[in-house]
Amino acid sequence: MTPADAPAARTALDHSAHPPWPLHPQPLPGETLMSWLARTTALYSLINTADLLDGLGVDTSGVDLDRYTREPVLTALAQRGGSTAERLREMTLAGYTPWLLDSTDPSECDFDTYVHQFSVLLPPGLAMADRRRRTPAAGTWLPWVSKLDTRACPLCIDALDTDADIAVMMAHQYPMLTSCTKHLCRLEFCAVIPGRLVFWDRTPAGSDEHAPPIPVPAVVAEIDRRTAAAMTSGSVELVAGRVQAAVWFRLLRTVVDEVSTPLVRTGWWAKPLSAIWKSTGCSRPLRTSWVPFEQLPWDEQANVLFAAATAIIAVENDEITASGADACLLRPRRYEPVDPGTLRRGLAVRYPPAALGTV
Repeated sequence: MTPADAPAARTALDHSAHPPWPLHPQPLPGETLMSWLARTTALYSLINTADLLDGLGVDTSGVDLDRYTREPVLTALAQRGGSTAERLREMTLAGYTPWLLDSTDPSECDFDTYVHQFSVLLPPGLAMADRRRRTPAAGTWLPWVSKLDTRACPLCIDALDTDADIAVMMAHQYPMLTSCTKHLCRLEFCAVIPGRLVFWDRTPAGSDEHAPPIPVPAVVAEIDRRTAAAMTSGSVELVAGRVQAAVWFRLLRTVVDEVSTPLVRTGWWAKPLSAIWKSTGCSRPLRTSWVPFEQLPWDEQANVLFAAATAIIAVENDEITASGADACLLRPRRYEPVDPGTLRRGLAVRYPPAALGTV
């Protein structure tokens, strides 16, 4: 090797250069980072996602890349995949901080602060000792984060062109969203091979096709629409006005906790809570008395979210009594006339010439 060849050799061995992969599909809107990496891997033969990551020259062992990806890894992936680190960060849970959650580190997420800073249905402090029974051990909890299971909308998959890539959507993997906001049907559990294949958990006997989609109640569809808007636009329109996404997610999580409170602990307010659950046709899961929402099985989470959605819409329609300090966020603002004031005697009113017109 001659001295002239040395710079090229150093560049070839320098992982900081990170030349682009020959084939690298662009990330799809709402896609998870690992889904994008899997679609990239599918373009090559005899390699897997781990091989792509090993080629970065950056340690990624023991890290859930869909939750949090360190900056050196994001930078390397961005250079390899022809994207930007900011775009790739949005494909991870870390990209939704601080409005969906304060941090992706459980030690920095306080259950009581996130769940109990608002009050909607119940007066502040009511049954708080009981509600704190659901507080998980410190450093073990993240809001809205459960055991990750892949979900997708069967009608969205059916609508894809035959040559279109199938991707895993970030919003569909977390329990604050239960339905497809386009088709108003329940998200279905499945196994996805990003790029081409989906294997549905719920299929008719002897068939590889998915079972008929299950429509969701109107109140669930409306709350899911707001949640999706919060994730994509950063704000939600309520009857009282627009609120930031951070307010919406914490307000919704508060109502989820309130409808999970045992009726015997709520005194007079047991009546509206009972009416909420009765209107859903579901029974309150017993485990909600001592288990946080995120640790419930999927079907129980869906029932609790149904009750929370029912409660929010009922408050907005003035159908139930809500005694929380922040219930005003779900009610129209009252008209408050403003005194126009009194013109002082002897004070001439001057109009601009354009307002006087011509004679």
